[in-house]
Amino acid sequence: MLTRVTDTIIEELITLACGEKQDPRCRHLLTHALHGLVRVAQAEQLQQMRMDVEVATGGGRSFPADVSPDVKFAAGYGNASTRPT
Repeated sequence: MLTRVTDTIIEELITLACGEKQDPRCRHLLTHALHGLVRVAQAEQLQQMRMDVEVATGGGRSFPADVSPDVKFAAGYGNASTRPT
């Protein structure tokens, strides 16, 4: 059965933190705390990647702030057209 690398690392951290004693409560709390930490880290990484994409693509603000995107494209904004597209 395949396991995620994070699951293996979490198990190792729990073994190190709880020691050789097999306290189920200690293991349960640490397991959920560490899985929560992994989820938060993944969310932060995804948010950072989205921000990086936004910066790389011009920040999503290539039009004047007073004109909505729908109006800009309908009026042919940004191209040489004088008629609606």
